[in-house]
Order: sequence, then structure tokens, then C-alpha cells
Amino acid sequence: MFKKRIFVGSFITIDNRELYTRIKKDFGGITAGRWVPEKNLHITYRFIGDVDLNELKNIYSALNKEINHTRSVNIQLKGVSAFPDIYNPRIFFIKVQDEDGYLEDINRSIQEKLSVLGYEKETRPFIPHITIKRLKGVKKGDFIKKVKEYEDVMFSTQKSLEVNIIESTLTPKGAIYKKILL
Repeated sequence: MFKKRIFVGSFITIDNRELYTRIKKDFGGITAGRWVPEKNLHITYRFIGDVDLNELKNIYSALNKEINHTRSVNIQLKGVSAFPDIYNPRIFFIKVQDEDGYLEDINRSIQEKLSVLGYEKETRPFIPHITIKRLKGVKKGDFIKKVKEYEDVMFSTQKSLEVNIIESTLTPKGAIYKKILL
């Protein structure tokens, strides 16, 4: 039976590619895990999971006004941090600053429209971020020190983005993300 693993997100391009390369070098020896390839960098609004074709069509229809068109935003990709925090890191990410609330508005609309289809609204606060590594291990002291060195480093300014339904195909070499068009 047809099933796709999907989420709603926006692909992001980092203007300063050398900085991302430097981050991987500087944190490579103090963290274990797989780096997210640049082409897979994104902001996630909602992970949905495995859906069949019928459910995918329903989601696509419900989000039709939100997806697949460019919209103006004013966000900054600035600094790095970790979830749940830098002292117990599991997810290493680039911080996204959205002072005008564009991403929060997008997220709220997506949550509302998906709730009509029976998806429960996310209860955790929405913290826009770009995951760059899922951590399997870390040298804590070195990691904390290095994060503080990078906490205000500017990666990029984003003036536009597109919201998409994205398919996530898991492979031994990492996830492959692809925008879904119906």
C-alpha cells in the first residue's frame, strides 16, 4: 500500500556556505552524529508521519492556500544552540530569529488547518530552528564553550520562503527530502 512519510516545512538556503563548513569542522571533533546536508536544511512546522495517498490528498487540499508559493518574510539565521539545552544536547541547530512573527503566523495557520482533519494541535511552543545534527554523543565542556563562541554569528538573512509538504525517505546514508506536488 502507498505510504509516504511527510512533514510541512520550508527549505532554507544559507548564504554563508563557508560558515556552515567551518561549523562542521569546529564541532566535528566534539560531536558524534550525522550532519544534515545543505540541500536538506529546513524549518519544520509540523511532522505528520506516514500517510496514505487519500490522506495526503486531504492534507494537500487543507493546506492548499499555505503551500507552494513564495512569501515575503524577514528572518535571520543567527547563532547555534541545542535542544533540550546546551548542557544536555540531543539536537544541534541554527537559531532562527523571526521578530515580526511571520513563521509563528504560518505555523498557527498550518496547525489550525490540520486540526480540522483530526490532527491534534502541537502543545509544545513553536521554536523555529534549522536542525544541523542529531547528536549521538558530545564532549560537553568543549561543546558548551564552542556554542557560546557561535551564539551570535550571522549565517544568513532570508527575505522569502515557500511552505511545502515534504516527503522524507529514510536511507542508511541519511534522509532524502523532496517537495511533494499533487
